[in-house]
Amino acid sequence: MIIEKTARSTVTAVELDRDDELHFKLADGQVRRIRLLETRAGVYQSNLHELEKPGHKAKVVLKMFCRIEVDGHSVSVNRWVGNQDSFAPPWEFMGLRFWFDACQELFDHLHEHHGICKPRKHARLAVQDATLRLCPVLLHPWCPLHPDGLRIEDCYEGSDCWLGPYHGIDAHGGLDINHPAGTPIWTPVSIDEHGYFNSLANGDNNNRWRGIKRWDDGSTWVLQVHHILRLLVPEGGRLEAGAHIAEGAGVHVGTFEHSHFVFGVVEPGDGLDDRILLDPWLIFHQTFQDRAATVIHRH
Repeated sequence: MIIEKTARSTVTAVELDRDDELHFKLADGQVRRIRLLETRAGVYQSNLHELEKPGHKAKVVLKMFCRIEVDGHSVSVNRWVGNQDSFAPPWEFMGLRFWFDACQELFDHLHEHHGICKPRKHARLAVQDATLRLCPVLLHPWCPLHPDGLRIEDCYEGSDCWLGPYHGIDAHGGLDINHPAGTPIWTPVSIDEHGYFNSLANGDNNNRWRGIKRWDDGSTWVLQVHHILRLLVPEGGRLEAGAHIAEGAGVHVGTFEHSHFVFGVVEPGDGLDDRILLDPWLIFHQTFQDRAATVIHRH
């Protein structure tokens, strides 16, 4: 199958089966032909005595691999899950910024009982023209950020990044960041509509918030934060970027107080149910870059 996409002002999310081709038009009009050749995944290290039995202090690291052909050139990409290298920057080559998000073979080793995160096809990718940003505006921090960046030890029990092995056996359908109950949650971009989709008031076991951002290029971002202690703004209305919307990390948090972040992209012409989930690290990575580019250095 050939899938045709054109670089736009926001990142493109796509899922491919083996032998599918993505024809991706760059901002200068060149077309990169990206063919998925191979994917695989395996457990790199584990302290579990039995891989199928969960452990509260489990330390499991997995490695994913994909091989693609770009305009006839073979490119191999490794992706780590569950350690600090989970927060690697996207790759850049041949005018592309490229993120290998997930492959189905990861789920030969992990269950999907802690949030939806399995790709519908063999591989899930995020692609952008390397001259463009993740989105056309500077991003406001989603929550207070550690000056050294995201640290795997701050992801719940030390491995609960996106897809990370929750208790060693479940792919984690979100990015957890440990911080105290009441920690501010802000909007990284302006939001067109928002509100709880689960709440204690409605009998759910958690307060889960969702915001919808519609971009001028026809795409839509779906942003979620779970474990909300208290929502500080009325549901439904538009919010500016940087709005202090909630106090986080306070409901159904388990071992460590933390907030759980989810990021989805709806491609132009698709509906919300068709959204493609991506690692929220992509938003945090762009935020760290924006902070570095705008900070004032005093000498």
